[in-house]
Amino acid sequence: MVNDRPVEPIDVAQAVERYVDAEHADALKYSNREVLDESGVYDLHSLAARIYQIGFNDGRAVEGTKRNGARTRAREAEQEGDTA
Repeated sequence: MVNDRPVEPIDVAQAVERYVDAEHADALKYSNREVLDESGVYDLHSLAARIYQIGFNDGRAVEGTKRNGARTRAREAEQEGDTA
């Protein structure tokens, strides 16, 4: 089931916040840097959550594929044992 609003794990949220803090620090040091506003920070968290969700869904699909392969091999081995 795909969630319309993916959950952002704490490690991901913390990484985004560290990035935002670094961007704010750089904006104070360099004239060519802009400070991210709260809307930009929210969008960055949303993007991170969507990327995480994509990876999570892919991981579930991979695990399902591995399980199906293992079941198929077990069934084939059982059938080979019955015919031997």
